Order: sequence, then C-alpha cells, then structure tokens
Amino acid sequence: MRRIMLDPTMVIAVLALAVLGTVMIFSASAVRADREHGGDVYYYFKRQLFFLVVGLAAMLTVACVPYGFWERSVIPLLALTICLLVLVLTPLGHTANNASRWFRIGPVSLQIAEFTKLVVVMYLARYLTRRGERLRTDPRIIIPPLMVLAVIFMLVAREPDLGTALFIVLLACTMLFVSGVPTSVLAGLTLTSLPVIAYFIMARDFRVQRIRAFLDPFKEYEGSGFQLVQSFVAFGDGGLFGTGLGAGKSKLLFLPESHTDFILAVIGEELGFIGVMAVLGLFAVLMVKGIRAATHANDGFGTMLAAGLTLMIGLQALVNSMVVLGLLPTKGLPLPFISYGGSSLLTSMIAAGIILNVAGRSEGA
Repeated sequence: MRRIMLDPTMVIAVLALAVLGTVMIFSASAVRADREHGGDVYYYFKRQLFFLVVGLAAMLTVACVPYGFWERSVIPLLALTICLLVLVLTPLGHTANNASRWFRIGPVSLQIAEFTKLVVVMYLARYLTRRGERLRTDPRIIIPPLMVLAVIFMLVAREPDLGTALFIVLLACTMLFVSGVPTSVLAGLTLTSLPVIAYFIMARDFRVQRIRAFLDPFKEYEGSGFQLVQSFVAFGDGGLFGTGLGAGKSKLLFLPESHTDFILAVIGEELGFIGVMAVLGLFAVLMVKGIRAATHANDGFGTMLAAGLTLMIGLQALVNSMVVLGLLPTKGLPLPFISYGGSSLLTSMIAAGIILNVAGRSEGA
C-alpha cells in the first residue's frame, strides 16, 4: 500500500477553521444555552467539540482510503442517500421548527441533506469522467444525472430545505461547467429551472418575506429583516480590530442565528475586519490546495472529485458570507467548519480528507 503524505498546510488550515469555529460557537451560544438548557452554558460547545473530535478522526481515516473506493461505491451510496431522504420525511424523521430534516440517534441528530452534497459530488465525478469528450458534443448525455438531481432536489425541498436544495443544484451546475458541458446547454437548463424555483419560493410566505427583507431589510426591520439588520450592526460594531473575544453584544439574543448561519457576523463583531479576513484567507488556502490537488490528480475521477469537493466547500463559504453581508437572500446554509452543526462539520471534514487523499496520491506529492 502506497504511503500517503498529508499536505501540512491544508491540514493546518482545516484545524484552524474548525478550532476557531468551536471557540466562536461557545462565545456566540453561551447566553442562549444558559437560557434554553437549564443554565448549561457549555451545551452547544460540548456538542460541537464532540463532533470536532469525530470529524478529525473521520478526516484522517478518509485521507488514508484510496479515492478510487468512492468511484466503486458511489451507486450504492446514492441509492442509500435517496432512501434516507425519503425516510426522513416519514415519522422516522425528527421534526423541529416545522421541518423534517434529521434522524435522531440518541442525543445526536444527523442531517441527511448535508451528506447528500458529498454523494452528489462523487456521483457526478464518476458519471462525467466516464463520458469524457461526449459531454461537449451530445447534450443528451447529461439527462440521466439531471433526473437524479431532480429527485434529490424535490426530496430536500420537501423537508423543507430549499436553501440546501438550491445549493446542490448550483454545485452540480458548476461541476457540469468544469467538466466541459457547453455554456449554451447550462444557460438553457437555468432558464428552464427558473419557473420551478419561483414556484417553490412563492409556495411559502416566509420565503417571500426573506426576498423582501433582502431587498430592503430596514423596511422589514421588525419582521423578516431583523436578523440581517442585526448582522449589519454586529459588523459595524466590530470595526477593524473587533470588540474582543467574548465581548460582543449581538449574541445577547439580538442576532437570532448567532451560532449557526450568522456566526461570521459574531466573528466580525468580536475579531473585527481582521478576523473576518483571516477566516476568508484560510478558506482561500483550502481552495488553492484543492485546485492544486485536482490539477495534479492521477486520473480524471480524481480531478473531478477534488474539484467538486473544493467547490462544495468554497461555494458554501462564499454563499454564507454573502448572505451575512446582505448580498444574497437568507438561505440557511452554514459556514463550513465554523457554524454550529455536527452534520455540517462532519461533511466538511470528510470532504477535506478526500481532497487530502487525492493530493497525496498525485504524481507530484
């Protein structure tokens, strides 16, 4: 078995993001945990720390598994994922806040839609690699994966989790573009899908309210725009160097999702512009390393797999940052490695482990 050399720069960047995220989750959630969990200020911190340890073990384990294993296993994984997405909509799934997205295993909740991103990347990497140049000449080649994506989109959107469903579509379209599918075909797919997306948005009042809040958050300040305005306030209070770790005020129940989707606003308040740029810089390091792994991979599947997983992490970080800064409507996507949530952290760690394996097996490793 060939020895794998893990890229130390990438490992350090992942560890820095995950550890920073765990620290910031404690800072952002202590007041909420004290109020909601009987005075246990460490409630969210302990759970995230548990998943951090499990995630590190998963990353190191996956980094030692030859990435060809995922090419051979992706069809059973895809079938299992679709079955789980169906089952989570039944009474077997755990429902919270009028959404059925989780399976409860004792005290632990797992969100299947998060792991679906990984499986979609693996499936598309396998399918697109095996079609090669035919992707550029025969648009009908992409019909089978589009049908699979349509099923996944409908199931995730029914949870309801339209933000994750749309992100999976965005990720898939980006991989199609990278693989060489003509832009004219992708443009046609986009125009065709717009009415479907519009239908899902209009079907729920809270989604329409999010669009209104995005267009004018201050007008909707007492309603759906409150969270976005509080995010602006947090960034403004932080300034260049921040108020200091633990000294922020937005987490005092002003910012509703301070430890999850809007944790970047807490970082901006407590660590300032410098802290935010440090976080984005670490993501940039991961993107550069992921692209390098893709371009130096030994085969087409390795290239598409590393590229897809790098896009998964980078696009999600970009979308989350744009939402927190008011550049996109609120979508409910966590910030990889940093936001509270065991499923999100595990997914990001596994993705990093696979990229490390692709990089370690390349000829230039």
